[in-house]
Amino acid sequence: MRNPWVAVAAFALAALCAFEPQRASAQANTVYTVAGVYVDVTAANAASAQQAGFASAAQIGFNRLIQRITTAADLAAHGGAPAADQATLDRLVLSTDVEQERRSGTRYIGRLSVRFDPTGTRTLLRAQGVTVIDARSAPELVVPVAADGTSPDTLAVWQAVWSEGGFQEELVPLTAAPAALQGAPNWQTAAPFAQAAAATSALYATLRVQGSMATATLVEVSASGQLDRGAVSTQIAGGDAASMRAALASLAAQASDRVQADWKSRASAGVGQRARVSASALYTDERQWESIKAALSAAAQTLISGIRIEAVGRDGALVSFSFVGDRSALVAELARRGVQLEDTAQGPVLRATAAAPAANH
Repeated sequence: MRNPWVAVAAFALAALCAFEPQRASAQANTVYTVAGVYVDVTAANAASAQQAGFASAAQIGFNRLIQRITTAADLAAHGGAPAADQATLDRLVLSTDVEQERRSGTRYIGRLSVRFDPTGTRTLLRAQGVTVIDARSAPELVVPVAADGTSPDTLAVWQAVWSEGGFQEELVPLTAAPAALQGAPNWQTAAPFAQAAAATSALYATLRVQGSMATATLVEVSASGQLDRGAVSTQIAGGDAASMRAALASLAAQASDRVQADWKSRASAGVGQRARVSASALYTDERQWESIKAALSAAAQTLISGIRIEAVGRDGALVSFSFVGDRSALVAELARRGVQLEDTAQGPVLRATAAAPAANH
């Protein structure tokens, strides 16, 4: 490495400014965004129905966000969730995006994504004495499968509620596996799919429908072995497709809640505390440096935060950041983004791999 800390003025200025907007954007679009919010409202006309749908999504999204970043015990100890009147929601909702919608003259059906103000939400909760837990873990791959005898249509709905439910924004980001991944829980089979999602484990959610009862058995597999995470169940309210979808969405939400509660318990006990890493980013040209910066910015959506460039030179930079969770998950996440993190005698080193794209968000 030649003169590693000989700064090039223009390059250094661009580097030092590179992360702030991207990191702010990544944070705003992850923990404090609630996706997959379903609404179905009727009003006097189409415009009023849409307005009512957006208002309903804000309320539903707020409730889901509060459950996401707090624990039930802490909320109960402090008098429950804070009130969310219209004035509060108007202040906290930054934007509402349409994922999917259908309209008629008086009805609005939509799947929406609601983005909340992180600072305002934290302030509201802390004023009530509630502890905010918004540190994220490594992603986990979810494999929605079904027991023998389940109809293909029901399996398709089971897969859809996982992919469309907004679970990737949770503290433990849950990424639905491709439909091609089927079969009994098996880490060797799931590992390539998990690696593609920067996950170090896979949660097999096996659906069984018996009469009016739907149950999902949860088994987590990883390189360390297999862990039984129990089962969740719910009643199917009716015999139509909408009732089945609602029941399966409830199952997915219950399964996610179980995973999230486990993470929050460990995070609040200190296991999820962040560690600081200072690493040398080595590159041979600006393209590789851009790849490393892009990978770090993209990883800010999951494991890392507080990215800082301490120094920059012609063929190397000193970068620091915080991360939460297991270091192997950090290595896997950066590898998915096209960057290798390795420990050397001189300390941690970041390098762009040969296949690293210039930006991989």
